[in-house]
Amino acid sequence: MMKKIKLTRANKSITLKALAPYYYQQRALGHSTQEVGKLILKINALPADKKASFYAEEIFLMRSTINQLRNDQLAKGQYTDAADDMLLKLF
Repeated sequence: MMKKIKLTRANKSITLKALAPYYYQQRALGHSTQEVGKLILKINALPADKKASFYAEEIFLMRSTINQLRNDQLAKGQYTDAADDMLLKLF
C-alpha cells in the first residue's frame, strides 16, 4: 500500500535528521543499510512542497525514527514542533 505525503522543506529536513542516526547505527552494527539509504536518497531528491508516494514500510521507518528524534529533543528540553508536524503527516 502506498500513501502520498506532501513534504515541505522543514518536513524533509527533520526526516533526514531523524533517519541519519538510524542509518549510522545500523551500519555500525553490521546490518544492511540498503533500504534506509534508498529512503534517504529518495527524500533528499524530492523537490520541496511536492507530494511523494511512500510504501508502508518506509512510512513505518520514518515514523519510528522521527518519534525517536522527538523523544531525544524532549529529553533535552528542545522544541519538537517540526517533528510533531511530520508525525501528524505520517499517521
